[in-house]
Amino acid sequence: MPGKEGKLCPTLPQCIFTTSAENLQNADAIVFENSQLPVTYIKSEMPLTRSPHQQWIWFISECPNYLTIDLNSYSGVFNWTITYRTDSDVSGAWGSLHMVYSRLKGADLDPNTDYSVGKTKLVVWFISKCSSRAQRIVYAKELIKYIHVDIFGKCGRIVCEKQDFACTVQYIRQYKFYLAFENMKCKEYITEKFWRHALSNNVVPVVFGAPKKDYEYLTPPNSFIHVDDFESPKALAGYLKLLDTDTEMYNQYFKWKTNPPQNIPLDNGVWCNLCRKLIRICPDTRKMYTNLEKWYRGENNDQCVPLRNGTYHEVQFASDGSQSNY
Repeated sequence: MPGKEGKLCPTLPQCIFTTSAENLQNADAIVFENSQLPVTYIKSEMPLTRSPHQQWIWFISECPNYLTIDLNSYSGVFNWTITYRTDSDVSGAWGSLHMVYSRLKGADLDPNTDYSVGKTKLVVWFISKCSSRAQRIVYAKELIKYIHVDIFGKCGRIVCEKQDFACTVQYIRQYKFYLAFENMKCKEYITEKFWRHALSNNVVPVVFGAPKKDYEYLTPPNSFIHVDDFESPKALAGYLKLLDTDTEMYNQYFKWKTNPPQNIPLDNGVWCNLCRKLIRICPDTRKMYTNLEKWYRGENNDQCVPLRNGTYHEVQFASDGSQSNY
């Protein structure tokens, strides 16, 4: 994997990662990043030899609706998976309870902090994928009829370069709410929109995507507002306006910071998770994904809600973020 070199897990220095092909034969594991694989399995494109103890691992961060390869052709190739899902062999989730609370460990947090202080604006949304077939676009178009939303990025007004996250953070921290609307509605699919954009910046995420039960299981308690709790975008808008006027209610969404749940699963990030599993695994243990397509998409393609039918086009929101002008 490009850019992955050296001891990527400081707490487990015995694991050394490399992109050099010279060590393929002796490696305990080879990680195959999905975007680097041929669309259809081609044996000559893979390592020519494979030692009995070696684990071949399929790594993908995106959901099944974005799958670009023919997984059926890769049946019987991979031993392990790294994905955002909890049923993966190694967790490659975009964030986790352990990582969130580890960053807060040792911090002298005042449970009476008013997290509305300094936030002069209400709702913000950074969005770069603007497909008219995405359910979130339909929902957002209705929502902005009832509440002002500042929309930035490719689908709105560009205020930061794509890779300039520091710039993005400067904007986000001015707001009380962040629309963490996933581009697909898939089980357990909770990306950086939630973890990095909203939660890490003390902004309440308004979430659209995975079922509410997944957020309740995977994220801090009462840290988010799920659109499914409201009968309509209009009702959601009314609730956000209520929170804007009620500081006590707003601050309830930050109580999780000083009340961590018990028995949080260990998760030090993907490379530490992988290293820990490799250390613990019996060298003779071998599993194989004989139907990776079925595992990833679900028994009846039920991992994700399908895209809406209709002609594809890019949706562009007005520069002030209040209306669509497509």
